[in-house]
Amino acid sequence: MKKRFALILTLILCCLALPALADNICKFDRSVTTLFEGETLQTKLILEGEPATGTVTYTSGAPHNGVVDENGLVTGVSKGYTTITATVKTEKRTFKATIQLNVLRKVQSVNVKEDKLNLLPSTDPLIAPLLSTAQTAPGDGLITPAAPAEEKILVLRLGSNQSIQASCLPNDANNRNFTLTSSDTNIVRVNSNNLQPKGAGECVITVASKQNPEVFVTYRTLVVQPVTRVQLSAPAKSTFVGKTLQLTATYSPENASIKSANWTSSNTKVATVDQNGVVTGVAKGTTTIKATAKDGSGRNANFSVTVQQQPESITLKETDVVINMGSYKTLKATVLPNNTNNKKVVWSSSDESIAKVNSSGRVTPVGVGSCTITCQSVDFPEVSASATVNVHQLVTKIAFAEKEVSFDVHTSLQVFWEVSPQNATNPGVTFSSNKESIATVDANGLITGHKRGECYITAKAVDGSGKSARIKVKVLQPVEGVHMKNDTLNVGVDESIRATAVLEPSDASNTNMTWVSADTTIATVKGTNTRPSITGRRWGTTTITGTTEDGGYTTSATVKVGNYDKAVKITDLYLSDNKIKIVVKNESNMNITRFYYTIYCYDWQDEPIVCHENGGTSFDGSYRYTLYEGDSTTHGRFHFGDFVQPETSIARVTMQITGYSTDEGYFRDINESRQIVFEYKTSEFVGKPEPTEVPLVAPAQ
Repeated sequence: MKKRFALILTLILCCLALPALADNICKFDRSVTTLFEGETLQTKLILEGEPATGTVTYTSGAPHNGVVDENGLVTGVSKGYTTITATVKTEKRTFKATIQLNVLRKVQSVNVKEDKLNLLPSTDPLIAPLLSTAQTAPGDGLITPAAPAEEKILVLRLGSNQSIQASCLPNDANNRNFTLTSSDTNIVRVNSNNLQPKGAGECVITVASKQNPEVFVTYRTLVVQPVTRVQLSAPAKSTFVGKTLQLTATYSPENASIKSANWTSSNTKVATVDQNGVVTGVAKGTTTIKATAKDGSGRNANFSVTVQQQPESITLKETDVVINMGSYKTLKATVLPNNTNNKKVVWSSSDESIAKVNSSGRVTPVGVGSCTITCQSVDFPEVSASATVNVHQLVTKIAFAEKEVSFDVHTSLQVFWEVSPQNATNPGVTFSSNKESIATVDANGLITGHKRGECYITAKAVDGSGKSARIKVKVLQPVEGVHMKNDTLNVGVDESIRATAVLEPSDASNTNMTWVSADTTIATVKGTNTRPSITGRRWGTTTITGTTEDGGYTTSATVKVGNYDKAVKITDLYLSDNKIKIVVKNESNMNITRFYYTIYCYDWQDEPIVCHENGGTSFDGSYRYTLYEGDSTTHGRFHFGDFVQPETSIARVTMQITGYSTDEGYFRDINESRQIVFEYKTSEFVGKPEPTEVPLVAPAQ
């Protein structure tokens, strides 16, 4: 009955206020609804009647697209739409007005596709004599100094139109269209995106953004008389590999503006050509040399050139050969290039008392020492290759003085070895490390450690015997410092957590540490490594300190001990219009960034009712806003998870806090046995009836 009376009274008041509403105006001027990213727009709010006496606040519906200040000044942030809302609060009512603004993305640059344009540098000798000493600036007709040396000139020819393809960037600019303009339509006329040469001379072509005309690129343009014919001639039609042949180009008509060509070879593997028409033979074969007029007319001429191939080199598979007495080795020769006409070779020895060689390149040792085996082309003796042959006694054994060594990282250690027999022709060895990231070794057996670990250093004979030996190397990493991963730790009374100390560097060899607590009545610590266990004993704050066994470095952390299960307290829980209302207070000295809870719902007979979308009678929720020390929650900010409004009235509701997290990265999962249940029930709550005893009736006498 009270609710019905309040509704009737509200309707009467609204009817009485209707005449006044006609004089109240609260709206935006919508004459301008666009702005660019990074620019501002001052909105205009029209207020008449009661709104003119109110206080105005502005908000943006999409601040990632546009933001608004307290004066209604909007700043474009990112491309897209945002709705600006003006809220006017008077003593009696609140008025609102909205305007949708479109934030546009500017064109930043104009990119012209130049691969199909005939662009030449202004210093190119082909066009430099044709250019004037000054040029016309785009748009204003002013005369400016000559173009810089690196400027590119767009060369057009009479009778041939040129299409311009361009794009405005970035790709997500609102309007990517472009416009073309010519500084002199008597030289070049513009038709859509086509350039139409009309007369020989110079002008400036401007390619500009249609949306942002201030963004443009310009091309100094030269219109020339095109070439109509190209002819080629040469003193011969063939050359040799590595030799050259000069081709000469003749152009028609005589008054052609640009008399020069681009030279190409149809097969650069046979012959190349430079931009002066000089052909250089590369390999045996035939190729076509093409000269194309540089003025863009497309006129060209071809000339066929034959390249003859002769032997150029001989390579040996091995050039430094070791042969033991009593054995032999066959040398393999390759005559290059592969298409050489005659690949026959002859072999010779510089000293047959050391080694002999037959016609197949088989080398047989004769005595200890060195000689040179030479391979020559039969037809071109100047084309040859040679190998050094060493005949000697091989190494039979290599041994290190120690089997294993160890030393600290970033230090060096010299190792010693012996080679047997003592009369080996070449007792030299090479050293290598199987893990150079751990340790490297120089040519003298000096080992340098780079990081902690184990590896093997191998000494190998260089005489080809294949003999080798290796020594095990251990590189140790000393401790250079230590720090705590977290310098503040929270632990409950009679609870234990683990702290983490980080050794510097992280790969230190010795990880042993000792730990002490400044006040063992508050918290104790035990452990001999970087992960000690901390146990809370009573309320309070103390410090734990760890010391490394290697180097004696120390680090510490503050330990806070408290009853963290009661950091968040439910101070109010009630129902309003069958809606659950909650008030929770932060009763700790921490900043609670989020807490979690569970709620159960019951009907008038105290039976559980469905309040979860999966049919459950409870639901989990959270509060995701920071509660500072002593703060309480705000209505409307609770997250009810998968809650669904019950179809029947809620008569009783219970709630319990299940966990929370802080701004220091601490998370508390409250044990179910320690969770405090807070209850609310309506005044009309009935509940389950209490069982009653029925008295026994004595039988009639």
